[in-house]
Amino acid sequence: MSGDALSEERKAFLGELHLRKIDLADRVVVISPGGYIGESTKREIVYARAVGKPVAFTHPG
Repeated sequence: MSGDALSEERKAFLGELHLRKIDLADRVVVISPGGYIGESTKREIVYARAVGKPVAFTHPG
């Protein structure tokens, strides 16, 4: 295992942390140069919309 690799437990913790930050936010801005949006970000976008947070994108995607 690489020293840079995250454990599954750490990934889960960070995923939940990001959702709690969305709960505290007024809106979500997705920064995606080149239009790439990864699986974690997709999950966060779906969550933000589900809880009524406006979602904006810096690049069309």
